[in-house]
Amino acid sequence: MIKRYLIAAMCLICANVGHSQQQQMYTQFMFNKLNLNPAFAGNEEYTSATLIYRDQWHGFPGSPKAQVLSVNLPRIGKRVGLGFAAERQTIGVTEKLTYQGMYAYKFDIADGTLSMGINVAGRMYKVDYTDPTLYAVQGIINDPAIGNLIQSRNLFNAGFGIYYNTTQFFIGAAVPRMIKADIDFDNNNLFSTEVRHLFLMTGATFRVHKDWRYTPQLLFRSAEASPFGLDLNNGMTYKDKLTFGMTYRTGGSGGDIGESLDLIVGMKLSDNLMLGAAYDITLAKIRTASTGSLEVMLNYNFIDRKRQTVVVNPRYF
Repeated sequence: MIKRYLIAAMCLICANVGHSQQQQMYTQFMFNKLNLNPAFAGNEEYTSATLIYRDQWHGFPGSPKAQVLSVNLPRIGKRVGLGFAAERQTIGVTEKLTYQGMYAYKFDIADGTLSMGINVAGRMYKVDYTDPTLYAVQGIINDPAIGNLIQSRNLFNAGFGIYYNTTQFFIGAAVPRMIKADIDFDNNNLFSTEVRHLFLMTGATFRVHKDWRYTPQLLFRSAEASPFGLDLNNGMTYKDKLTFGMTYRTGGSGGDIGESLDLIVGMKLSDNLMLGAAYDITLAKIRTASTGSLEVMLNYNFIDRKRQTVVVNPRYF
């Protein structure tokens, strides 16, 4: 019965997908699952907090920047997971703030856990036409198309996701925005809307040596009215402490061989603290105006010292 429910849920998610990417992309998606899939909530027996900062297309004026903080709370009993996330994105004179809460319910299946989750989100869009970086040939004041004001809009959205994991494998799917919410600042028109996004993720880890693990992972993303994209990641981990990875990201425009080639390094500084960094080498034509993208990640697990020997185990997903 549960397997039939899983198949039906997957079909529901895929049916809600069309193609404009509005959801922020992060190179270290493997450490940012909660922000992409609400079913990941409560995946551990302890609180885990993750902070990511992304500077995309560094050196390009008005380039996208993003910061996200996600907090995954410990599982309640064996079934319920809770989490929340706050995210800020800026590009040019626009800013977007998102706050969301996640709820997941879990089932034991074979050697793994199936989670089904929902998220509810509040979002604020803002455009600052008073920003001094704005430029018009005849001056901002003389351009009737640019008003000297700040516009903002608040809206609500909700999403759904499923996630299945064992100690060495995971697969998940999510549509974090189910509602085509109006984001046009003119209330009399329905011209700009949030679009549905689909995220599919999967990965596995293999012990190739007593000190080394090989971990391939994949993130598929699609949004209405835009082409799909893939992040193909391969990582190696030494003694469960030091991780090296490389990701190929599809995309770009006609003639480009892809969006970027991404280098990732992560270091577990203690049983509680992990630091990660990524550098995206841009392959698309925008590389002529950008020196690449930089991303930094900090993860802290609030594990009681008395429980560390029990909690810390060879479960990677």
